Amino acid sequence: MKIIIAKNAGFCFGVQRAIDMINELPDKYPDKKIYLFREIIHNPQEVKRLKEKGMHIIYDLNKIENDSIVVVSTHGITPDEQEILKKRKIILLDTTCPYVKKIHNIAEHLTTNNYDILIIGDKHHLEVRGIIGYCRGRSKVASSFSEIKKMKLGNKIGIIAQTTQNIDNYKKIIFNIIDKLFKTKQIEIRIFNTVCDATYNRQKETMRIARKSDIVIIIGGRNSANTKRLYELSKKIQKNVYLVEKPSEIKKKWFKNKKILGISAGASTPHWIIQDVIKKIKELNV
Repeated sequence: MKIIIAKNAGFCFGVQRAIDMINELPDKYPDKKIYLFREIIHNPQEVKRLKEKGMHIIYDLNKIENDSIVVVSTHGITPDEQEILKKRKIILLDTTCPYVKKIHNIAEHLTTNNYDILIIGDKHHLEVRGIIGYCRGRSKVASSFSEIKKMKLGNKIGIIAQTTQNIDNYKKIIFNIIDKLFKTKQIEIRIFNTVCDATYNRQKETMRIARKSDIVIIIGGRNSANTKRLYELSKKIQKNVYLVEKPSEIKKKWFKNKKILGISAGASTPHWIIQDVIKKIKELNV
């Protein structure tokens, strides 16, 4: 069976940067306790690896011991959480993705200039929760235009997106917002394309591979937003799509009468898991 692997499958720039920073900590600070404030990335296997290196995941800032190291997730945190950490006697390592930091800066600018902010994304996602904090009560979150239709929006609106949103879906939502609002009132709208370039390229390549394959496997954490989006986009093109976190989930029956396998992986999926999955598939002699 022919296997096509997405060139940009696996860690994106922001995640690789964070993992590189974290991997240095045990050797650099051998006598200090290392806390990861929430899961650094949405991949259970990589989080498990970090735990095995002696790092502790924590969700309550009040439980952090002084003279320790605290690592902030790639998804970012709120300004209030940042202030709490700065006041503590700790070493703070901020691994927030630079693309997420850019959204924080935009949100602060819009808030300062009295814009209401519409965030297109998942309101429960850590990245979005961090962005909301920078909006200082001026934000609303929606994942679809049907949600936005029920909202009361002001006359000055700034629109931003979670970095892992699908760019085509984001465009459709924006066009619908403009069509709706321009019919009813004089309004000022500022639109920012905050979808990560790596996300866009990964989604585009995954869809291209799905069109060429008769089975697609997406590798990554089920709690990863960008991984789930790759799965959803592939499923619209190819019915034989499977999302797996680890090699043991691979089933030989999936490959019956299949000739071309396409493989892609989320931005938080480490390279070693991708290689282990490929090895498992080859061992099945499909």
